[in-house]
Amino acid sequence: MKAERPLTLSVAIPCRADEPGLAPMLDSLLAACRSSGLPSGCVREVLICLNGVEADCPCGPLRAVRDFCMRHEIAIQEVDLSASQERAPHEQHSGREGLSCLVLLAGWRGKPKAMNTLWQWAQGEAVLFCDADVRVDPEAVSHLYTRLQQEQQLRLIAAREVPTLEAGASLWSRLGALPYRFNFGNAGGRLFLIRREALLSPMPEDLLLEDAWLTVAVGKQYVFKEMRARVFFVLPKTWRDYFAERVRMEGGKIQIRRQHPGLLAQGPIAAYSWSQFLGRIHVCEYGLVVLVLGIRCIARMWAWTLLRHTNFYALYRPFRSTKSWSSPAQ
Repeated sequence: MKAERPLTLSVAIPCRADEPGLAPMLDSLLAACRSSGLPSGCVREVLICLNGVEADCPCGPLRAVRDFCMRHEIAIQEVDLSASQERAPHEQHSGREGLSCLVLLAGWRGKPKAMNTLWQWAQGEAVLFCDADVRVDPEAVSHLYTRLQQEQQLRLIAAREVPTLEAGASLWSRLGALPYRFNFGNAGGRLFLIRREALLSPMPEDLLLEDAWLTVAVGKQYVFKEMRARVFFVLPKTWRDYFAERVRMEGGKIQIRRQHPGLLAQGPIAAYSWSQFLGRIHVCEYGLVVLVLGIRCIARMWAWTLLRHTNFYALYRPFRSTKSWSSPAQ
């Protein structure tokens, strides 16, 4: 059988201007993009959309990107989107390894809008989206790429999201970690690879759950979670962040049912096998499961109440306790 031509990849990173953890994420992502399992030169560019940038104000992530490019001899280009609203062909000034970095500076805020902007500017045949506050396993990109290259019918390959739990983790972190033991069939949004032809239109810019929307917009039959590809992240450590995250998730589910009902024609986004779920939970954790379900119900009612007086995206806010990496990912 004739081998398929290697796909070219653009790496896309939506990032808030106040993100404190971009530098270590970039280092882990670059290591994954240098994996021997990837064809030489398939990763052509790194694009970073810094949103919420204010004029004459220090921007830590921008300094981190400049330092990263200098250390790794990567050519960098910065574009102010307030002066260049439309996509313009950018010059490919390659660095030592044929890799370039494009930084898009935006005064507005919003992850979905940042992802749309990155999608518009990316030049690769497939786009690797990565959150700015994660750590990427050295072989994660290789596993995602290999699956997408070998299975031409697939359009989106998501990584397995692995929460980091320290000794003595808070109750809220332990509650948040429970669902990540299982694969419910929905795509995680922290690290995924998507073909250019997978989306016919931009995602709505007020989305609360862009990964859930992508699962059904691309088509669940074309989405696959590659369990060998791991991306590490920090769970909410406080009640305030844990509950706010639950409210956002429940509000996001309401949003998709209310605004995009046609996408749910093939069934719910996530499939729950309760017998399997309960069978893999230790008996001493049943109390945690009951607590999770109880808080979920309260969060759903709270989201319904808030949405009577505000718009969907008002339920979004960053979770500060998820930015604290006190120990390396394992």
